[in-house]
Amino acid sequence: MNKFFTLLFSAVALVASAQSLTPTVISSTGGFSSNANGSLSYTVGEMTMVQTFSAGGNILTQGFQQPNDLSVGMLDITRDEFGSFVVYPNPAVDNLWFGFQFPESGRVTVSIFDILGQKVADIYSGNYDNGKVVETMNVSNYSAGVYVMSLSFTSEKSNRHHLVSKQFQVIH
Repeated sequence: MNKFFTLLFSAVALVASAQSLTPTVISSTGGFSSNANGSLSYTVGEMTMVQTFSAGGNILTQGFQQPNDLSVGMLDITRDEFGSFVVYPNPAVDNLWFGFQFPESGRVTVSIFDILGQKVADIYSGNYDNGKVVETMNVSNYSAGVYVMSLSFTSEKSNRHHLVSKQFQVIH
């Protein structure tokens, strides 16, 4: 009987210590709004497998919000033989980040195309020397839909041209 209580106490202590971890929400975007009638905070992309309640046009889901804004692993750019190009978050609501890194210096141009292949905008153009480059762009004025971000890199040393495209979605 004594072994049973020892085992039970150990299991409870293990569960109690596991509950002391700080929860983290990883989502593509979110926001907070308040007025005289109350407040609303939300995340897009949060995985919550819980019951949802609705009444009077209001919807409540049992997710959780962090007390502080925290970006966890937003752009982890790792280099390979050619280099790297990352677009985050996908889907995007307001802001989109893109980052790149290459093993040698050269010229970089980044453009946005719609799903039909029509150029929407040139968003970055410049010389690249070294290190990680991370840029942000506001996509709130873009229509909801699928877009392609295309990065063109021309090496100074070898004059070789590389073209990489990433598809992303804008939602509102």
